[in-house]
Amino acid sequence: MITLLDLQKLLPDSKIYNTDKPENIQIESVTTLYQDKPNSITYVSDKSYQNAARNSKATAIITLHGWETLFAQPVLAVNHVDLALIEVLNLFYPKQIPTGKREQFVVIHPSASIGENTDIGNFVSIGENSKIGKNCIISDGVKIAKNVSIGDDSFVGPNCVLFDGVKIGQRFISFGNTTIGAEGFRYVDVKSILHRIPQVGSVVIGDDVRVGSNTSIDRGGIDDTLIGDGTKIDNDVQIAHNVKIGKHVIVAGATAIAGSAVVEDFCKISGSCAVADHITLPSGTMIAGGSGLRNTPPKKDIYAGWDWNLTFIEFQKFRANVKHILNLNKLVKKVKDIEEKLGITKD
Repeated sequence: MITLLDLQKLLPDSKIYNTDKPENIQIESVTTLYQDKPNSITYVSDKSYQNAARNSKATAIITLHGWETLFAQPVLAVNHVDLALIEVLNLFYPKQIPTGKREQFVVIHPSASIGENTDIGNFVSIGENSKIGKNCIISDGVKIAKNVSIGDDSFVGPNCVLFDGVKIGQRFISFGNTTIGAEGFRYVDVKSILHRIPQVGSVVIGDDVRVGSNTSIDRGGIDDTLIGDGTKIDNDVQIAHNVKIGKHVIVAGATAIAGSAVVEDFCKISGSCAVADHITLPSGTMIAGGSGLRNTPPKKDIYAGWDWNLTFIEFQKFRANVKHILNLNKLVKKVKDIEEKLGITKD
């Protein structure tokens, strides 16, 4: 049984309010503000949800220091609600712990090495001279080619494919059907005949990288495709050959980054964006959803739109002007009506 007092002990910066006996308040689950579950705890960090939190049927609330007087329920006040939520969710929903289990239908080359306590699922194949770290989980259907390395404490989701020479750091996470290290897309057109240019680089991924499902990261042409430490890549993302993505970058779903583009540290690319080849996104740049960039932005900023390198504020002004253009016929008619009333005739 977990109590509110246990959660306070879990979170060193926390303090309990609105109850004298937190040891008697049993917590069995984490809920949203709108769920009705007994013995549950919810959370609020946004002012727009304060009223919903006051009306919540949750047993207790995680919120910010200084907000405890806003609620009648028992409160666990913290410095950062989302970081506290991570700890609480990990307590109630712990990650799978690998135990070294190896399923029956597995093909592992004799020269490959598997670290201690690493789980290997059914229908997995691991190629020549590949190295899997300790405490990893290699899910069902994963195909790992030769000379691949995967760091400790990593999770490779079902049916992922890792081609020759891919290097992955520690605490890597990938979800189902992701392909890493497939051949880059490069051809030369000679007299309308497309000639394939071999792609002989690989993919090098740092520590603490997360890759969503159905994402493709192509191998480099000659140099490697690079993904920096701490970067998080969503589902259905295409990262082309020779792309270099820095540290702690976010790439949201359905985005495509073309060959040899450089995305510097701490950039945030929203969903359904297109980044052209051979351009550079300065460190800290943000791209609004659905945008397309064909040129290197001049500086770190928030960019939106299609090909114009407009900052977000400039794009909002552009949108306002477009609305005026759409109403241009109405404005012309009004001017004509006024001219008729004033007796103004055309020359």
